[in-house]
Amino acid sequence: MRLESAVIMAGGKGTRLSPLKPVMEVCGKPMIQWVAELAMRYASQVYIATVKGHPAEEKLRKIHRVLYTSGLGYENDVVEAVSSVKLPALVLPSDVPFLDGDTIEILIRECNSSICTLLSQGKFVGVSLWRALDLEDYQSIDYPRKIVNVNTWNDLTEINKLC
Repeated sequence: MRLESAVIMAGGKGTRLSPLKPVMEVCGKPMIQWVAELAMRYASQVYIATVKGHPAEEKLRKIHRVLYTSGLGYENDVVEAVSSVKLPALVLPSDVPFLDGDTIEILIRECNSSICTLLSQGKFVGVSLWRALDLEDYQSIDYPRKIVNVNTWNDLTEINKLC
């Protein structure tokens, strides 16, 4: 299924690692580039959501079109970003460089609601599919394998060992 849009969330403060987290290298390329390449397989348009003045803003602009959000928190920023793109839209965090197509296929196939979010081993990882903006029609989809988020220096070191 080809989606209208994909939004990659990259506006966080990066307090556990660095505000430059989205453009930090994993296996020789910026972390967000891994995510963008996956997004392009599923969406006609790919956007990067960030806040004005983000330390990585200039580098992010070179990867894809940037959407600006208010920076009031992940959930709020997702709603702002998704409200400004064509639906259906895939939402991906910039810090899951090894997310794979099988994971996205499961999300798309099993989504029967306006908004579906993926839970990796019962935990929220920021991956969701938005078919409509109906915040009351929500579904969680359990994914049995671990999706690795890069949030700390240790995570970055460990994921680079998988190259």
